[in-house]
Amino acid sequence: MSDKSFPDPDASSINLNTEIIKLLTWNVWWKFENYKERENLIISEINNSCPDILCLQEVWEETDESQAKIIADQLGYNYIFEKSFEFDGVAFGNAIITKFPINSHHTVMFETEAEKDEKRFLLHLSLKYKSETINVICTHLNYKYEHQQVREDQVNQIIEYISKLEQSKFPIILCGDFNADPESDEIRKITGLTKPVNDIVLRDVWKLTNRNDPGYTWSNSNDWAKKTLEYNRRIDYIFLGKPGPNGLGHPIECNLVGTEKNKFFPSDHFGSVSYTHLRAHET
Repeated sequence: MSDKSFPDPDASSINLNTEIIKLLTWNVWWKFENYKERENLIISEINNSCPDILCLQEVWEETDESQAKIIADQLGYNYIFEKSFEFDGVAFGNAIITKFPINSHHTVMFETEAEKDEKRFLLHLSLKYKSETINVICTHLNYKYEHQQVREDQVNQIIEYISKLEQSKFPIILCGDFNADPESDEIRKITGLTKPVNDIVLRDVWKLTNRNDPGYTWSNSNDWAKKTLEYNRRIDYIFLGKPGPNGLGHPIECNLVGTEKNKFFPSDHFGSVSYTHLRAHET
């Protein structure tokens, strides 16, 4: 695990738009295919989006260099990276990068039967915003089509974890690459369309804000994804809990990033960036 945390500044020194928070989730495709050129494009997209919180999957880290640190340093943000496993000595994992001070972080490895264990996990950060706590979870579920039951079990473990968190006025944020379509059993369980776990239901931000757009994050319009001969899918999500007081945490917009080709596409996935109300309540 790697982290970089700055001292907790006075709230007045944090240059934030107090009305909205920007969330970005993106599978950045590790060190596959022209990663140096792609990494520059990824950083450019992130800079253009100006997110307050980034949840990244398939992030790489080596002994003396870290993709999460490179991005965090560019933004002047804090970060936590946690690895799933290593390829040829290079870590493969998830990261949360944020402008908010980090109160704490926690990692939970999913319990999965050995022959289907891809070392997946959830990464949870508790963030400080003024007098409130923002809980953010980043995850990346099993990728094989036939692992639907595994992903459903992983969703159960995520929701069980969420059910034990201390309540905050700001809704829980759950982001990541779920490798599952919106109508799959695993996603329907998160959104309450099938029997929810512990009566917890989260809202699919893309569906709330883009009702007529499928929002494919795995698309044949992307040269990298097209090579796999798979169909168009939306498999990357931002989920939010129920809004807090005065609409606190209600999503108002969600867009795709990484959809433009500049010699290369930045990743084989498109990312999602959401604009979410942070309308201040009385404190």
